[in-house]
Amino acid sequence: MLQLLIGGFIALTVLYGLLSVYFRSVHREGLENRFDSGGEDGLREDFVRQGMVTYDHSLRKRALRLIYVVPVVLIVAIAYAVNHS
Repeated sequence: MLQLLIGGFIALTVLYGLLSVYFRSVHREGLENRFDSGGEDGLREDFVRQGMVTYDHSLRKRALRLIYVVPVVLIVAIAYAVNHS
């Protein structure tokens, strides 16, 4: 049982890391495209850096932590339903 928990935690951590890098890359690319399309003042690097700081404090970034919560809640709910039916 402990091996299953450790393996699951490792799998969720890898998934969290991969999705975090992917979403961060997509957001950065969107900022770069928005700057390149015009209408933004200043240097491109400063604009992208400020946008990434904003992303780091956004709800979308924090919502990724649900990767740890949702599977645990589902497993507990299924185990409860199976044992109490």
